[in-house]
Amino acid sequence: MIETRQYGEVLQIRMSRVFNGQPLYWVAAYLVDGLLIDSGCQHTAQELVDFLSDYHVEQIVNTHYHEDHIAGNWMLHQQRQIPMYAHRDSLPLMRQVPTLYPYQELVWGYPQPVDAQELGPVIKTPRYTFAVLPTPGHCPGHIALLEKEQGWCFSGDLFISERPKVLRPEENVHEIMKSLQYLLNCAPEEFTLFTSMGQIIPKGRQAVTNLLSYLQSVSQQVLELHDSGHSLDDIRQILFGGESRMAEVTNGQFSVNNLIMSVLTHGN
Repeated sequence: MIETRQYGEVLQIRMSRVFNGQPLYWVAAYLVDGLLIDSGCQHTAQELVDFLSDYHVEQIVNTHYHEDHIAGNWMLHQQRQIPMYAHRDSLPLMRQVPTLYPYQELVWGYPQPVDAQELGPVIKTPRYTFAVLPTPGHCPGHIALLEKEQGWCFSGDLFISERPKVLRPEENVHEIMKSLQYLLNCAPEEFTLFTSMGQIIPKGRQAVTNLLSYLQSVSQQVLELHDSGHSLDDIRQILFGGESRMAEVTNGQFSVNNLIMSVLTHGN
């Protein structure tokens, strides 16, 4: 399933596999001035290619290597020889078939391996220049794209919501906070946030600041509770009211526990 929304010069393309008549999980790509930012999952790859047959696409940039962001690459490149770019740390992971959990296979599917090129410090289109911001934390090799003159920030999975309660086990909350601060330092005073979840947030600075403040507060509370002798179960119950239902659905991959453990195990 594909839904689109035009936001000025930016076309948002939301994609989801449909299961029992319902979309499972929306992931957004963006097309602006011939630049496609991310390309969705394997289950929607053919639909994306068919949709884009009426559009001019000159290049693809992937914000990171995860299966729900790169799977349209292979077909677009095969059919239209469109060049693909990503951070150097993403390149080797995009060249191999990932190991997926059952929920990932159901919701997104296995992407075809692709051989992308390394991103430089900027990516240009005929009318715009995007700064490439290294923003690790969600995963190695994650980047955001910033068009300062237009006030556009394409944040990939750096920003999911202002108050997330779950993380994946490989995510590093301290690196996420550093990346959020780096984004705020680089961005203009006012910017629009285009997220991979499909949110378009005109007051991007306020949203990013709110997320950063929230993670800083949660991290401080976790450390204080841990230092005072509280167990992981205690901390989870006190701060979040228990474990998220996402943990059961995703084999523990998205969980409150992961957020707490990231605070405790990764260095500041």
